[in-house]
Amino acid sequence: MEAELSALASVGATTLVGLMVSDSWSQVKGSLARLFGRHGPPEVPLQELEYSRMEILAAYLAHDASRIEEVGDHWRGRLESLLLADATAEEEVRRLLTTRTARSTESVSNFNSGDVTFGSVIQAGQISGDVNVAPPISETGPARDRQS
Repeated sequence: MEAELSALASVGATTLVGLMVSDSWSQVKGSLARLFGRHGPPEVPLQELEYSRMEILAAYLAHDASRIEEVGDHWRGRLESLLLADATAEEEVRRLLTTRTARSTESVSNFNSGDVTFGSVIQAGQISGDVNVAPPISETGPARDRQS
C-alpha cells in the first residue's frame, strides 16, 4: 500500500507543478491549500504554494530544470506525508487529480469562413477587468484620417 501512496504522491506533485504554471492555478490553489491545511488554517499552505509557484515560474524563465525538480520533490514529500498521516486524504487527492486532469484536456476550436480580413478578434476563456477595443477601421481608413 505504501508504494501506491508514493506513486500517487509522485503523480500529484507532477500535476501540482504543472498547475502552478497553467491558467487553472487560480481555480485550484484554494482546494490545494485546504488539502494541505486540513488540520489548521489554509493560509499557511496557500502562502507556501504561492511561493513555490513563484519559484517554478522563475525557474521556467531561467530554464532551470533542477530547481523545478527540487520544488516538485518538496511537494511530493508533502503529499507522501499527508497521505501516510491521514487515510482520508487519499480520496481527496485522487478527486483533485481527476477533476483537474479532465478539465485540462478541454480544447477550443474556432474557424473563420468568408472573406473578412480586417477587424478585431478576441478569443478568451475568461475576460476580467476593463477591455479596450480600438474603433473599427472603415474601408477607406480610420475616420480621423478622412478629410471632408
